[in-house]
Amino acid sequence: MSTPHGPLELSVGASTGAKIGVALFAIPFIGVPLFMISRVVRVDALFSERLSLGLSFLSALVPLAVMVVFLVNALGTFRFRAVLTGSVLEVRQTFTTHRADLARAAVWLDSSPEYSGAGQGRRPTGRRIPHLYAQEPGGAKIRIRLRAAGEFLPPHELAALAGAVESGRRTGPEAERASQTADLLRRLGTDPITKIL
Repeated sequence: MSTPHGPLELSVGASTGAKIGVALFAIPFIGVPLFMISRVVRVDALFSERLSLGLSFLSALVPLAVMVVFLVNALGTFRFRAVLTGSVLEVRQTFTTHRADLARAAVWLDSSPEYSGAGQGRRPTGRRIPHLYAQEPGGAKIRIRLRAAGEFLPPHELAALAGAVESGRRTGPEAERASQTADLLRRLGTDPITKIL
């Protein structure tokens, strides 16, 4: 089965609203730690006793750690994307980019529990989030969520993934598993019963 040859960006990344929210949170999560660090580590500390300099460094460590954790998470929000070009799926994460040719990689679906809320109020919804996995021999295992914010990927994206999986020639158990994966990808896009996981 043929697949589109042009790049198709899959709807797995953060929404525009989520990116705006992260950008707005950047002000306190970067500004406040920077202010605290500037108050703790003063120029005159460079000329004081070593103990004072050590205490200044330790006091600056906590706000610095908060800032670094936030920056890494924010970078992941803005960088994460998945693009299907022909049968090659490319997944870009915070610091890495991995590719797998779905026509020849081992492909399978799995799922994880879905939760709502955060912190102490985090509760299971009873639904599961399906993921598509792909791994070429000797390559990294890549994964994309097929549902985010309660919505599955659009049917045309699921169909494109299914077409990419079916475009290869496999034999034996791998062929059967790929066929089942492609069939389920299509059903997720069209069958309301399959969507209720």
